Amino acid sequence: MTCVAIQPAASASAPAPAPAPAPAPAPQPGAALRGILAGRYSPAPGAPNAANRDAGVQRAVDALLFLIRPIAFGRIVDGNPVFPSITIAFPEGLIEVQSPPISARSPDNGGESSVMGLDRERNRLVQRLTADALVQTTWNAAGSRTTRFVPSGNGRLILQIEVTSPRLPVPVRYTMAYQRN
Repeated sequence: MTCVAIQPAASASAPAPAPAPAPAPAPQPGAALRGILAGRYSPAPGAPNAANRDAGVQRAVDALLFLIRPIAFGRIVDGNPVFPSITIAFPEGLIEVQSPPISARSPDNGGESSVMGLDRERNRLVQRLTADALVQTTWNAAGSRTTRFVPSGNGRLILQIEVTSPRLPVPVRYTMAYQRN
């Protein structure tokens, strides 16, 4: 004779099994990069930031008529200063870059915002994290500026800057070096 174990049927009043725990939220894109970039920076000691900018501007205006070159050079230099400091922060859902007197704040999902430029004109703004940098782009009808904030170790921050305008034959390109305070 064989014994068969019989299980009682589940009753309607029996408690349901507990649901599986919810998975942990996925880390924010660029979470490690945020930690590396966040902080306050000053121009790196001995960095030729102004000279790099001036050389980039000169290359861009060289093809212009000789009477226009000094005017264009001065305007571009005035609109692209060597900032005395840069502060990068990532408050909840935002990217903030402070480069006095400019304060750029936008959604961290790459959404568009606006910022008042040095020329007192309203500029459109997009900031986003890539695999290796924070990329900030501002633009208006007169042109655009893209700055890549790239950490380079030892608290150093390299800014790779490109300025374009329909009035320039080639973009202005230069780099600046900053050091974490």
